[in-house]
Amino acid sequence: MNFYYAFLFFLLGSVLASFYGVVATRLPQNQSLIKPRSHCVKCHHVLSWYELIPIFSFLFLKGKCRKCHEKLSIYEPIMEFLLGLSFSMSYLFFGFSYSLWMSLILLSLVCLIFVSDFQYMIILDSPLVISSFLIFGLKWYYFGISEAWNALEDGVILFLIFLFIGYLGSLLFKREALGGGDIKLSFVMGLSLSTPYALMALILSTFLALPYATFSLCSTNEREVPFGPFLVAALAIVFFFQDKFAYILELFRF
Repeated sequence: MNFYYAFLFFLLGSVLASFYGVVATRLPQNQSLIKPRSHCVKCHHVLSWYELIPIFSFLFLKGKCRKCHEKLSIYEPIMEFLLGLSFSMSYLFFGFSYSLWMSLILLSLVCLIFVSDFQYMIILDSPLVISSFLIFGLKWYYFGISEAWNALEDGVILFLIFLFIGYLGSLLFKREALGGGDIKLSFVMGLSLSTPYALMALILSTFLALPYATFSLCSTNEREVPFGPFLVAALAIVFFFQDKFAYILELFRF
């Protein structure tokens, strides 16, 4: 039975990854999610249903457009596989519980923000708003309205902390230190985790971003680095391994 549900969650994750790819590439360009239909970017061949099956279609078509034989992006099937695997592992790790549904929300955000922020330097508002409502509703359902309101307060606290960091950074460096999307994402971080754990995620995100920022600066002299992917990745890591980070917080007696 565990294998059956794990397989279903794998399918769910791979299908959602395909949809998230459309969302994260079309909305930043103010394009409709419905029209035009999915097509080859070179010859504009409209894809049939069997060319849209996550992972399988890429393998079946041997990574090429059926009409013009243009090479297809390898990143899409990789994203579909990884999100499907992550969903499946979340079920095996948490079972049917609050943590499972939370992990699916956070992993979805990771997928969306990685694509939109790395490609367009944009964190979309709609996924953040939808995630916030879902997380608040989950906390209310599982822990009661009091806990849900406490989580909301943590979200506001993190939002204000990031707002202050962004303002201070702008004064010191005479340029935008944190993007508006990063500041909005901080609300979801606080809503998902208590303030101490969310601050741990913030610290972790800087360590995750440092190698990429250093490489980007040295190789392309690019000073603007998308911070959102590292923030949401750190959020997911702290959530999944919250018990491990509890030991670190205990050392500082948070």
